[in-house]
Amino acid sequence: MTRPAVLLLLACAAAAQELRLESRAMVFEHPSGDPYDGNNKFGFNHAANIALLPDGRLMACWFSGPFEASVHQSVICNHSSNQGANWTKPEIFSDFPRRSDFDPAFLRDGARTWVFFSAGRWHRYPFVENERDNVGEKSFQIYSRHSDDSGKTWTPAQPASVEPSFNCRNNGIKLSTGELLLPLAKLRDGQSGVLKSADSGKTWSRKGAIQTPQGQDEPTIAETSSGAVLMYLRTGGGTLWKTVSRDKGDTWSTPENTGIVAARSSHSLFRLRDGRLLLTHDASPAARTPLTMRVSGDEGATWGAPLTIAEAPIGKPGEPRRQVSYPSVAQLGDGSLVVVYSDILISDTLQYGDIRLVRVRLQ
Repeated sequence: MTRPAVLLLLACAAAAQELRLESRAMVFEHPSGDPYDGNNKFGFNHAANIALLPDGRLMACWFSGPFEASVHQSVICNHSSNQGANWTKPEIFSDFPRRSDFDPAFLRDGARTWVFFSAGRWHRYPFVENERDNVGEKSFQIYSRHSDDSGKTWTPAQPASVEPSFNCRNNGIKLSTGELLLPLAKLRDGQSGVLKSADSGKTWSRKGAIQTPQGQDEPTIAETSSGAVLMYLRTGGGTLWKTVSRDKGDTWSTPENTGIVAARSSHSLFRLRDGRLLLTHDASPAARTPLTMRVSGDEGATWGAPLTIAEAPIGKPGEPRRQVSYPSVAQLGDGSLVVVYSDILISDTLQYGDIRLVRVRLQ
């Protein structure tokens, strides 16, 4: 056996010692893949987040439409009462007329569950190769709703206290000191930061104007055992970057390149109940596959070997593009993890997205 093969086996064995993939499930499967069909309202499903509700059920939210950025795009959600094995029929959570609703994100604060999402008009078209060159001027706003009864009822949507053109993507967190933080990004000029509340959501303020030489957006955050807040950033340079706040999200350190190879895609940083950190991301700079997971026991200074939890075939040039991406994590009462992610295919005549789930056991 060659030395590289031995090293690969050792890495896989190390990953298996910390994480074990237990099962898979479908959260929502697309009914049609034709983006030109006027009756296809729920064919493209993407950017799901997941949360464990106070009553023990799981709730997933994502955006759904005939294609990404369609004005017929809505935010929909469903629930699971058996740890993600089966899911209810989705219901529409938000659908502003003649606007795209997208990127819902959860934030749990005790018995209260927040959902933030964006709605507006994106001046871009489907099926583009370089989405950044087609974003154009944006006019959208972040909104919030909250529930105090585990998602049975929700308050009406209210504009969040942040200027237009910022959007959220990854779940927010409640710090050990009680403050609430929601990661934010402004795509037009490449700023990232957080929306912060120190009074249980009565008022919010934006903190941070983080930028990297490689550009960045869709930040993800986790509080470390020492009380610092670690932020990882999606970039266009083939690696993840990081920044740290030691004052509850008010200010952030100069961003650093982690050297962790990653796609230009959303990723997930999550704190486990035992204090370790979990990183879930696409581990190739060229494609949004494979989707991997790894653990850190030293606040992100080092990471264990990756466990591949999903993988998509990489087609030849000109073939439809397939991806497994945009993960979101929740930890169940028994300590196991559930991860939802998008399984997407895009071509000129076919575009669809499914929301899938894997359950992973911690060792």
